[in-house]
Amino acid sequence: MKSNKLVALNDYEPPLPVTAMETDKDDDEIDLRQLWQVIRRRKNIVLTLFLLTFLVSLIVTLSMTPIYRAGVTMEIDTDDKRVLDYDVAANDKGSAANSKDFYQTHYELLKSRNLADRVINRAGLESKLRGNDEQLAKPFYAEWLEQFRGEKAQQATPVATESPLADRFLAKVTVTPVKNSKIVGIYYDDPNPETAASIANTIAESYIQMNLERRASSTDYAKRFLDEQLVLTKSKLDASETELVAYAKQSNIIDIDGKNLTEQTLSGLNVALAEAERARIAAESKYEQATSTRMASKVLDSLTVQSLKQALAKLEVDYQSTGSSASAIDDSMVDNLKQELAKLEADYQQKLEIYKADYPLMVQAKQKINEVQAQLNQRAGAVKSGMKQKIDELQAQLKRETSNIRESLKSDYLEAKQKESQLRSELGKQTGGLLDLRDKRISYNSLQREVETNRNVYEGLLQRMKEVGVASGAVTNNISVVDPAITPYTVHTPNKRLNLALGAVLGLFLGVVAAFLLEFLDDRIKNKDDIERLLHIPLLGVAPAIGKRGNGTEYHMMTAEKPTSAVAEAFRSLRTNLLFATRTGAPRLLNVTSAGPGEGKSSSIINLATAFAQAGNRVLLIDADLRKPTLHKRFKLDNSKGFVHFLTGQESLENVTQKTTINNVQVITSGPIPPNPVELLSSEHLRELSTMTETGQLPFDIVMLDAPPVLGLADALILGNHTHATLLITAYSETRKQPLLAAVERLRQARSNILGVVMTKAKSNAGDSSYYNYEYYYSYGHGDGDGDGDGRTPKKSLIGKKA
Repeated sequence: MKSNKLVALNDYEPPLPVTAMETDKDDDEIDLRQLWQVIRRRKNIVLTLFLLTFLVSLIVTLSMTPIYRAGVTMEIDTDDKRVLDYDVAANDKGSAANSKDFYQTHYELLKSRNLADRVINRAGLESKLRGNDEQLAKPFYAEWLEQFRGEKAQQATPVATESPLADRFLAKVTVTPVKNSKIVGIYYDDPNPETAASIANTIAESYIQMNLERRASSTDYAKRFLDEQLVLTKSKLDASETELVAYAKQSNIIDIDGKNLTEQTLSGLNVALAEAERARIAAESKYEQATSTRMASKVLDSLTVQSLKQALAKLEVDYQSTGSSASAIDDSMVDNLKQELAKLEADYQQKLEIYKADYPLMVQAKQKINEVQAQLNQRAGAVKSGMKQKIDELQAQLKRETSNIRESLKSDYLEAKQKESQLRSELGKQTGGLLDLRDKRISYNSLQREVETNRNVYEGLLQRMKEVGVASGAVTNNISVVDPAITPYTVHTPNKRLNLALGAVLGLFLGVVAAFLLEFLDDRIKNKDDIERLLHIPLLGVAPAIGKRGNGTEYHMMTAEKPTSAVAEAFRSLRTNLLFATRTGAPRLLNVTSAGPGEGKSSSIINLATAFAQAGNRVLLIDADLRKPTLHKRFKLDNSKGFVHFLTGQESLENVTQKTTINNVQVITSGPIPPNPVELLSSEHLRELSTMTETGQLPFDIVMLDAPPVLGLADALILGNHTHATLLITAYSETRKQPLLAAVERLRQARSNILGVVMTKAKSNAGDSSYYNYEYYYSYGHGDGDGDGDGRTPKKSLIGKKA
């Protein structure tokens, strides 16, 4: 690889960052591959929860006692198939024929304790239900649980009373109505299939018998009740009729067609009095309005009055508009005088420009003007006097007209009042005779109503008694068995397949939920998307972890000693990505740092330097970590002199540079650890290193600085400010997001050009579809035997993919 690809500082252009818009766009989409990667990373917890849940469901299912269910199908008909149309029991229920309450009542009766007790006694289930708990097989772990609980189980407070047998029986009964039909299914669960079928049939037979007994008992009760009520009602009817006849004779009450002449006359007087009272109130209201100053105008406004008011209002307006000036008077003579006066005054003003005011001609003109003015005032006064006289006449005429209307209203009021008084007097006379009659009729009507009521009741009871007598011997049933219960041949519960399937689904669901929950709570960097979404910085390379596959080779020497390994291929891809990360090529002065310690920074910089050296570049590594240096340990070099001596001006770069076992790679160790690393890095000698690199004074194509971590120290910030670019190292599943974000923010505040991020210690699923599996891919290339001498595959690296 040619060295002209490495550029100076003034030619460097930063890479294009991953924009927030692109990241947000990706966030809005659900990537199924990312979800699958999460499940793969957390497959242990998914499998563990899946197996545990499935095992629990299996144990519980196998420990359950097999239960068989037998069922009988019955029809409950609302139409009673009556022998007689007036069947008493049928008629009692006929009102509920189309009601949901009818069927709901039967469903509740099927689950009643009364029916349960009948079935228990008939089938002899008392002993079985009492010993039900002992008869059921205990799970295989029941004895172990009892031993584990020990004394606590013995100290438990005994139950004061046991549950009723009916409740235990009903717990095994299921009533299932068929929707939109008259069919209902009755099911019974029992460990014995023959017992289940027998008890189901017994339930149906007992319920039919109970229904017949209820209907027969209701008919007998109705007959006895009607006999008693009929005798009692007959005696009441006779007594009420006798009392009514005696009272009519005593009070002399005789009605013709149910009407009374006095009541009719009084009713007519009431109507006439109401009409007279309304007429008097209307006349009185008009009269009071006419006499009221505020309301008189509404009543007294006749056509004549309105005409007079309009004429008077017009004259008053004209009179008020004339005022004291004659100019406002509308009169032909006044108009002529005004025109003559205006002409004289205009002529006087023209002559005044020629003659003086005391000139005889002017004096005569002035006298003429005064005479016309006097005539005008005299005429205006006469006109106003005539208008005033006409106004007075109209006001007097208006007053006379309103007085006539008021007298007419008063006359109407007095007439209506007199008529009302006459009718009221006549009504009082008729009322006196009617009150006594009404007092007598109150008791008479009460006695008459009692007679009618007793007669109606007696007739109804008599008719009902005849119907009951006929229907008492014809009791019908509206419930029948459609299909009797047969012995079941399959187990109802437990459903092993369903339980195991549900256990498997539940276990898988819990495992996936737990995996995503742990993934959500995990704050570590695990893939490319985490980095680009968090930092908006491109991921330039992924260095895989080697585990036990290194065969004794140190990680930092993998690229040099095993050029065909996945680690070597990864750093060669990183080298290629650095060359094409910007339009101007890779930087000549590169700062390599990390957010925190232990993220593989020193090993990565050695492998990257080896990759550049294998391409024919001369590389200088500088251990700029003056607090905890490691490069001298990795290369096993003397650290008595190093970068510290250059920064203090004691030695030149040539004197502190050492050769390594890697061809084209030289190292400047850190030297003794100084007490003031920040002050040394802030000296002019570090700027001198940048100048020498930029001007080409150093015999190296690329210079890499192994900087200390960013967090907690200022060293990496100073180095990043004096270098062409900064490469940030992160460790897969170790570096946390918040510290990494804080480190990037500090580097940006120090104006460091962050070129990109490298992920180290990556597993096979650390990347995504944009990164190859290095081991598989390189094995494929290596098998061809077409290498270029440094262990690289021809034309098969990640240069094309990332570039």
